[in-house]
Amino acid sequence: MMTMFFKSLLLYLMLCGYVFATDDNIVTDINIEGLKRISYDTVITYGQINSGMEYSDSLANDTIKKLYDTQLFSDISLIYLDGVLTINVKENPTINLVLFEGNKTKKDEDLIAEIKLSERSVFSRSKVKEDVKRLLELYQRSGRLSATVDPSVELLDNNRINLIYKIDEASVIKVSKINIVGNKVFTDKELKSVMSTKIPSIFKFWASGNQYDPDRIEYDKQLITKFYNENGYVNFKFTSSISQLVKDKNKFEILFSVYEGEMYNFGEIRVTTKFAKLNKDIIENSLSSNEGKLFNSEVIKSSIEQIKNSAASYGFTFVDVIPDIVQNDDDKTVDIIFNINEGPKVYVNRINIFGNTRTVDKVIRRSFAFSEGDPYNKFSVNYAKDKISSLNFFESVEINEERVDDTDKLNLNVNVTERSTGSATLGAGYGDQNGSTLSAGISERNFLGKGQKVKLSASFASTQTLYDISITEPFFRNKNLSVTTDLYSRYSDPTNVNYETETLGTGLAVGFPLSNDNRISAQYSLLTTKTKPDSNATAYETLLAGTDTVSRFGYVLTLDKRNSPYKPTSGSIFTIEQNLAGLGGTSNYLQNKLSYKVYKKVGNTFTGSIKSELGSMNGYNGKYASVDEMFDLGGKKLRGFKFGKVGPLLDTSYTGGNYYYLIITETNFDLPIDEYDISSSLFLDVGSVWGLDDRYGSIDDSHKVRASIGINLNWDSVIGPINFILAEPFMSEPNDVIDKFSFDVGYNF
Repeated sequence: MMTMFFKSLLLYLMLCGYVFATDDNIVTDINIEGLKRISYDTVITYGQINSGMEYSDSLANDTIKKLYDTQLFSDISLIYLDGVLTINVKENPTINLVLFEGNKTKKDEDLIAEIKLSERSVFSRSKVKEDVKRLLELYQRSGRLSATVDPSVELLDNNRINLIYKIDEASVIKVSKINIVGNKVFTDKELKSVMSTKIPSIFKFWASGNQYDPDRIEYDKQLITKFYNENGYVNFKFTSSISQLVKDKNKFEILFSVYEGEMYNFGEIRVTTKFAKLNKDIIENSLSSNEGKLFNSEVIKSSIEQIKNSAASYGFTFVDVIPDIVQNDDDKTVDIIFNINEGPKVYVNRINIFGNTRTVDKVIRRSFAFSEGDPYNKFSVNYAKDKISSLNFFESVEINEERVDDTDKLNLNVNVTERSTGSATLGAGYGDQNGSTLSAGISERNFLGKGQKVKLSASFASTQTLYDISITEPFFRNKNLSVTTDLYSRYSDPTNVNYETETLGTGLAVGFPLSNDNRISAQYSLLTTKTKPDSNATAYETLLAGTDTVSRFGYVLTLDKRNSPYKPTSGSIFTIEQNLAGLGGTSNYLQNKLSYKVYKKVGNTFTGSIKSELGSMNGYNGKYASVDEMFDLGGKKLRGFKFGKVGPLLDTSYTGGNYYYLIITETNFDLPIDEYDISSSLFLDVGSVWGLDDRYGSIDDSHKVRASIGINLNWDSVIGPINFILAEPFMSEPNDVIDKFSFDVGYNF
C-alpha cells in the first residue's frame, strides 16, 4: 500500500514539474534591440514569431535562419529569460555608392548593368560574392581569364557604406594554334573556316574571334558537327577536345580529335499525318526530290518548316512534326519518316505591340492583312513581319506567338526596336576623266512617327546643281492610299557643251492596291525647262534655245510576286510605267518604261538576282521631248560609267537617247569580316542608250553595248551607311567617260 502511495506521489510531482516547466517556457514578451532602419513588425513577420509561443532551441535556430535569409542583417542573437525573448540584431548597411577602380576596357555603366547591388540597396556579403562572379564572367567572355575583382567597403556615417570593386583586368588570352586530328575528308582550313574562334593572321588583325573563351570552343564543336551532318556524315563525333595554356605565354592551343565516320545519302522519305485536310502524298512528292541525295541535317529542318507552313495554310499552326531517322548501315542510307500530329485550328486574339517609343501603333498594325478574331495563318504573319521590316523604321522586328490558356486563341506580340529614320547624306564620287562630285541631303522616313516621308536633297558639281523636295503620305486619311507631292529644280551647265539648262518642276502621284500583290499609281507632273546657249554655241546648240513646258500624265503598275518585300530571296517584281506628254505645254511624247527583277536562292548562303529595265520615248504631231527628258545611263544605273556621259555624242555634248536598256546580274558574297555589318555583291552590268529624232541631224546614234563587272560594298558604319562601288568596264566606246570608283556616305540622326 505504501509502495503504491509513493509511486503515485512521484508521478504527481513529475506531472506538476512538467506543467510548471512548460509555463516557464512560454514567450510572454518580445524585445528587439539594434533596429535603426527596419521596423519592429518587419522582424516579427520575417521571423514568424509572436507572444504565446513556446520557446525552444529549435525555435531560436529557426528564427535566426529566417532572419538571416532576408539578408537585412549581418548579426543576429536571441536571449530568452523569464518569458521575455530578446532579439539582438545588427542591420546590414545601405550602399551609398558603387565604385569601380582599375577598369579600363569596360565602362562603369556596363559593369553596373551586370551586378545586382546598386546605390541605396542593402549590402549583403552573399550578393557581393554573386556580383563578383558576374563581373569575372564578363571579363572572361572577353578573353581576360586572369582578371580579378576584389570588393571592399568604405564606412560612412548613419550605417552607410561605399562599395568598391578593385579590378585587375589582366591581358587578353588568345588562341595561338588550333590543331585537328582525325579529319581526312575535310582539311584543317575548311573546318577552321566554320569555327567562330580564329587564329591571328595578317588579314584578321582587327578580329576579336581569336580570344579564348571556353563557351565559344563548345560552340565551335557544335558548328563543326553541324558542318559534317550537312555533308552526309551522320556518325561524326568528337573523341576529345583539349585546351592547353602555353607555358610562359599568355596563349592557348586547342586540340580537337574527331571521328568522321562514313558518308550517307537520303533513303526513303515518308510522311504520316492525322490531318484530315492535309494530303500527305502532296507533301511526300515535294520532299521526294531529296531521295538519293547526300544526307543533310539542314534538309530535315527545312522540310519540317515546309510541312508546318503547309499545315498553317489550312489554319493549323500548333502541330508537332517529329522526324524518325532510320540509319541503314548496309547501303549507307538514312530513311526519314515525318510524323505529323494534328493540332487545333487557332484564331488571333490580340495583336500587342511593344517597343515603339516613337512610331504610332497604327503604322505597324496596317502591315497586317488580317485582324483580331481572324484565323491564324503563319504565312500572313511572316509576310506582315517582312512588311514591317521593309518600312526601315526599326532595327529589329520579332513576332512571338502566345497561346491563351484554355482557348483556341493566341496573342501575337510584336516587339520592335526603333532606329534612326532621319538621315543627312553626303555623297562623293570620282571619275578618271571628270573629277569629283558632291551631293547632300536631309530626309525623314517616319515623320512624327506616322510613317510619312519628307525629303530635301541637293547635288552640287561643276556641271550640275539639283534641288528636290518631296513629301509622301503612305496612308492618306487612314486608307491604303499613298499621296506624293514633289518640287524640284535642276540647273545644268556641262563644261563640254556650250549651253546651260534650268528646269523647275512639280508633281503629284496617288497610289492604291489592286490586290495583295498588285498596285497602281497615277501621276501628273508639270515642268518648265529653259535652255540658254553660250556665245560660242554650235548651230545645233543654238537651235536648242528657248523654253519648253511639259504637261505629263501617267501611271505605274507594279506586280509583286517576291517572297518578301524585305531582302527577297525568291520571286519577281514587274513594273510598267507610261507617261503621255501633250496635255498642254510645248512637248508631245509617249514614254514607256518596263522593269523586271527576279530573285533566286542559290544554295544556303547566296541569293542571285537579275534586274532588267528598258525604255522608249517617241514624239508625235511634230513635237518631241525636251533635251533634259532624254534617257541617260551611268552612275548606279550602269556602274563603271559616269552618269549622263554614255551614248550618242554631238560635238562635245552627250545627248542621251530615246531608247535604253539595262541588265544587272548580281549575287551576294561574304567577306571574312564578321565584326562589321558589311553586305557585298558581285555584279555584271550590261546596257545601252541610243536613238535620236530628226532634231539632231546625222550623228552616230546607233545601238552600242556597254558592260562592266565589279564589286559593290554597303557598310552600315557608326557614322551611317557607306556605299562603295569598284567597277571595271570591259565593253565601252572611246567617247564614254569611265568612273571606276565611287562612294557615298550617309549620316543617320
